Amino acid sequence: MFPTSIRADSSTQRVATFSLGIARWAPSLFSLVALLGLAPGAFSDPPAVRRLTEKEATSHVLNRLAFGPRPGDVAYVSSLGWKNWVDEQLRPEAINDYLADSTIRKQCPSLALSLAELQQIGTDEKRVAKLKDELVASTIWRAAYGRRQLQEAVVDFWRNHFNVYFDKVPLLASHYETHVLRKHAFGKFEDLLLATARHPAMLVYLDNHVSRVGRLNENYARELMELHTVGVDNGYTQQDVVELARVLTGWTCGKRGDGEYGFVFRSEMHDSGSASVMGLHVDGAGGEADGERTIRHLANHPNTARFISRKLCVRFIDDHPSDALVERIAETFLATGGDLREVYRAIANSPEFLGARHYRSKFKTPFEFVVSVLRTTGAEIESTERLAKELEIMGQPVYGCLEPTGYYDEAEAWLDPGVMVYRWNVAIALVLGNLDGVKVGNEFTEEVLQATQETRTKKILEHVLPAVSDTATKKLLLDTGDIREMVALALGSAAYQQQ
Repeated sequence: MFPTSIRADSSTQRVATFSLGIARWAPSLFSLVALLGLAPGAFSDPPAVRRLTEKEATSHVLNRLAFGPRPGDVAYVSSLGWKNWVDEQLRPEAINDYLADSTIRKQCPSLALSLAELQQIGTDEKRVAKLKDELVASTIWRAAYGRRQLQEAVVDFWRNHFNVYFDKVPLLASHYETHVLRKHAFGKFEDLLLATARHPAMLVYLDNHVSRVGRLNENYARELMELHTVGVDNGYTQQDVVELARVLTGWTCGKRGDGEYGFVFRSEMHDSGSASVMGLHVDGAGGEADGERTIRHLANHPNTARFISRKLCVRFIDDHPSDALVERIAETFLATGGDLREVYRAIANSPEFLGARHYRSKFKTPFEFVVSVLRTTGAEIESTERLAKELEIMGQPVYGCLEPTGYYDEAEAWLDPGVMVYRWNVAIALVLGNLDGVKVGNEFTEEVLQATQETRTKKILEHVLPAVSDTATKKLLLDTGDIREMVALALGSAAYQQQ
């Protein structure tokens, strides 16, 4: 009998019970995680330095610069060459992504609404809930179906770096996703930063829309320095925060002169006194221009270059990148005026990116895991409602992070023994056909689920864990009789959690 998943009535706790028994792997969840290699320290350096094989390199780029391969992707990248694939991905505007684009247009029409149209929705709970559902659905669909995979990966990065919380800005988040994050993800960092600074979603989320002379609100100014640019305690003082907040008074949102809703600079709210922010002096006479000048100054500051470069290296190379690597990427950032496309290129072309010590050294976040499962199985998605609930249970709902930090990318944030149960639930439900609104794709079914008894283990490992030599998982599969159980075990294995 195949393992079953039993869900408790409580919305805060679910228990997975397998017919083969959790005890088959370990007597407790903690020892189970340790056994599977997911305890802290599991991703230590390999004993010897070596070059990745072409197959490993192909798998690596598809798991780091994408959300994992869909059926046929490994063969495509191998035939093209991974370097050519990276070059292709660095020009997402030239990639025909008809399937993802047409799905979004049809299923998520609210993403095309203007800010003025979104404001008209008001407090109608059902319509606001639909906005959230469509924003979450579009995020999952693009990541799962999209051919512009590097774009999806970097937008996910910026979605956390410039985090806003949907429930505080329900009428603004979808426009922010489309017109800020997606529009500027391959442009200049200073333009991306300014777009976030002027968007009502950020202005409301971090309260700058109410900051005015005599009633200063420092929330946005502090996060602009601490999280968005130079980094916490990295060369600025509390006085710099106060001065920046003063410069940004009057940066608010509302109905403009043309009748549209959006960013507005209100001079009557602005503190027109002189100010100094991290070495930049403004005389106060410039109004809105002083704020823009200060933001561009922070965007191009050397400390910002290092901070952004380090975060990108953490996302795409290793949780603990070397200072030398970060410095080289920061040099590219500064030399190109913060050209993000060139920064991504420098990371992908760095020796460290394909270094053996970084191969499969990262641990998938819940979002990365769920999307990778969908891609691995070529899943057909009719509804994302169940997937959204699974991400919420795992602790990473889309646009659901209250703190301005966004979700963390390091393994330590997600190495919780209990989380593995929820990941197994998703894998089991999908291959059993019990994941509401989602089913395994025909190509994966024909290639893997219909494999003969003699070839099934090989087929599963080729499709689920390409370029991975994992004797523990292979033995577990060989000891298992049911093909769907074998697939679920591979998707829930320690090896599959790594990227």
